[in-house]
Amino acid sequence: MVFFIPMLYRLLLCPLCLAFCLTACTTRPEQALDEDWVKEAAIKANAVLSRRMISWKGETPNFDGQIEKGEYADASHFMWTEEWVEAMIQEIASQEDLFFEGWVKHDGEHLYLAFDIRDDIFYGIETERWVSPENPLTHVIGERERGYPWFGDMIEILIYGRLLDLKVPIDDVTGDGRGIQIIYNLTKSLEGGVGVPGMLPHGPNRTVENWENNKRWILEDIIETKTKRYDEANRYTVELRVRLNGGIEISEGVYWSMETEDTPIGFNLSIGDVDTQDKSPDNSLHHETWWAGKWTSDDRNTRKKFWGFLVMTSKENGAGRE
Repeated sequence: MVFFIPMLYRLLLCPLCLAFCLTACTTRPEQALDEDWVKEAAIKANAVLSRRMISWKGETPNFDGQIEKGEYADASHFMWTEEWVEAMIQEIASQEDLFFEGWVKHDGEHLYLAFDIRDDIFYGIETERWVSPENPLTHVIGERERGYPWFGDMIEILIYGRLLDLKVPIDDVTGDGRGIQIIYNLTKSLEGGVGVPGMLPHGPNRTVENWENNKRWILEDIIETKTKRYDEANRYTVELRVRLNGGIEISEGVYWSMETEDTPIGFNLSIGDVDTQDKSPDNSLHHETWWAGKWTSDDRNTRKKFWGFLVMTSKENGAGRE
């Protein structure tokens, strides 16, 4: 009888353990968005559940600005479609005008974003560095209240790691792990100046906290970027990475890691394009197209951010490129 009871427990427990394992292993990361409390938080924070991507655990890329064949085969793939929201009056006319695709994944230490952008005209390289008459100081770098870091061929990245924790809409992110809004520009950067691609703090009209934290992220390499230009092909590629520890904060002082369960975070990005001045009758960008929208249509004054979701997961993308 002493021998029989342990054996009985094993027979009963093993099928249960097996069933649990099968359930856990087959749970898709996006199922984290099906929870009722997540849906409620999304409504409160202006997040769109239909705009979603997964950041799978993948191999560490070379991080040299070049996108080699198969380097992002284990990542989630995205590309421009008509579902992206154009903020400028000029619509994207063709793939020659502007087209891009990208990938997102992490390696347990960094979140990686890669972009392959095709653009018929490189601002400040194939054109004069023209600026709006309203701001002749457009290309001033390193001053919070002057300069337009977003003016040029650019990528704007927004991450709201604590969206599910705070459950509130935001009109100005803090510029650190609680919420980042930061600029990549093809022809200027905080560390290299005018003519050198890289990252810039967002501005003007941002809080001191946002500006200082943006600058700290860049100078302390919490966010890094590499660029490769292919002038004859009217194309450039960008790799960008964000340190997970110290970057993706999901609750007060807690950063996402491989030990964390599948976690949806607020995410958005836009691709900006400036061509010749005659293509921008309002002296602004030629295109600024957003993955999850720029702001709520009935709230253009306070500009509360729209968000999609990026689901952070420790799982690998067994299906290959999405």
